[in-house]
Amino acid sequence: MTTAVLLGLVAAVVGSGLTAAAPAVAATATRPTVVDPAVPPATADSTRATTSQADADRLRPVGDLVVSRLALAEPVAESKWLSGKPIADPTREQAVIDAGVARARAEGVDPDLVERVLRDQIAASKLVQRGLFTRWTHDPSSAPTTAPDLTAVRTQITQIDDDLVDRLAAVTPVASEPRCAHAVVTERQRVEPGLGSLQRKGLHVAWSSFCRA
Repeated sequence: MTTAVLLGLVAAVVGSGLTAAAPAVAATATRPTVVDPAVPPATADSTRATTSQADADRLRPVGDLVVSRLALAEPVAESKWLSGKPIADPTREQAVIDAGVARARAEGVDPDLVERVLRDQIAASKLVQRGLFTRWTHDPSSAPTTAPDLTAVRTQITQIDDDLVDRLAAVTPVASEPRCAHAVVTERQRVEPGLGSLQRKGLHVAWSSFCRA
């Protein structure tokens, strides 16, 4: 076999070896990154959930005041039941709104938010009072025979309303958040287990207009 023929065979073998190695190199270069399933990636949903929980935590002080005010609906109902006074009292209700709005403006708090929240508190209280009146009408044995002084109870309500205005200053931004409704639901669920069915209905009303539509 001549030298020329041998050189040709060597060149052919070397060339085929290089060709065979190329795919292996390419495969190594395009190998996908392995993701550890135990470490979940950050997602928009998890970020939103964290934000919603943070907003709900900010609502706690307001939520505590809402529950405290709602608890006073029963002694108010007892007093009105025994005195024969109607549940609705438009003059006093408007006075409560006007006082809250005036306080909000003096303190630089959003007066529209304060008005919405106070109207909801009044509506929630009346819902509970009507429910109690209905219960006592159908079951006279459960009706109250004594009641606290209404003026004293209203003094407590006025203090709560003042505190609400003060607390609303810190959570006004939450009312405009896209996930405000989720924060409100979280706050409601925090306190609902300690309430009766009638008070839970009132709680929904008490928060119904907090978030901006």
